[in-house]
Amino acid sequence: MSARKLSVLGRFFATVKEYDLLPEGSSVLAAVSGGADSVCLLDLLRLAQPRLKLKLAAFHLNHGLRESATRDESFVRKLCRDWRIDLVVARADVAGYAKRSRLGIEEAGRELRYRRMERTARRLGCQVVALGHTANDNLETMLLNLARGAGPRGLAGIPVRRSADSNHQDAKAQRSRITFVRPLIDIERDRLEQHLRARGIEWVEDESNLDVNYRRNLVRRQVVPALVKLNAGAVLNARRAAQLISQEGDFLDGLAEAAARDVTESDERRVRIDLLRFKGYNICLRRRILKLVLPELDSHAVEGVLEFCNRDKGGKLTLTRGVRAHRRRGMIEFERAKEILNDA
Repeated sequence: MSARKLSVLGRFFATVKEYDLLPEGSSVLAAVSGGADSVCLLDLLRLAQPRLKLKLAAFHLNHGLRESATRDESFVRKLCRDWRIDLVVARADVAGYAKRSRLGIEEAGRELRYRRMERTARRLGCQVVALGHTANDNLETMLLNLARGAGPRGLAGIPVRRSADSNHQDAKAQRSRITFVRPLIDIERDRLEQHLRARGIEWVEDESNLDVNYRRNLVRRQVVPALVKLNAGAVLNARRAAQLISQEGDFLDGLAEAAARDVTESDERRVRIDLLRFKGYNICLRRRILKLVLPELDSHAVEGVLEFCNRDKGGKLTLTRGVRAHRRRGMIEFERAKEILNDA
């Protein structure tokens, strides 16, 4: 049955089952902003609670960026109180963090949000953090990544699930790894709103979503509607395309993992690559090897390393995120700066 013909709850359960997002008995922390997507997520999780035997809690982050942030927090507090769901509210100075870290507001907000969610999940003993990203969010992400020249991973859109970043976590934290899941990723945003209206459930609108000075809003308000005019099924078609790209990516990652074991050795601080063996692999696998062993490198840095490998002479190369490369005696050694290792 097509995604359109299934009910919203049916599509939710189908996605959960296909990707094993919510194992029976899981403790789940749901991220709730107060918008339609996250409110619908929380409603679907509480409907699924008896069937999947879930332990459910909610999380809300007050970014402090808008006057209506207090309104949103109050709305989420009342919603969770009415639904008898435990809620954790955190506050963050996103603007201050953005300035200190030299990040855009959107990126700074995302970083802080994920850090606080992961910290809260660990404190509550939740193995799963559920996020309200939809099929529309996936298409928007694909388009934004396409515009910035991303590779296959970026063009695959938003992953249905991913483990929390454990690069700098201790052994205990790695044993209790948190998984971020997106059970709404196969559902269009308008259908979620229809679901809420049919059930008489309200939500709050973030007025900043109308501001096309933000890149995502520009794509959401102007680019996606143009694509839907070209093809009414554009949103779900993009989701299917993302699935195909992701499946092929998983296959290539498997090959790259085997190749990485053949050409690399590493510890917490350094990664060493045997240059002769490395250059014996296809360029596609070489890119993936670099991303596997040095996930902090962006696509431009990866291309810089590949060019560095083809030089006739040795030397040094400074890359993104405090990573430095040295080439000598047929090896390339990558060293992470201490401040990167200690960054929380």
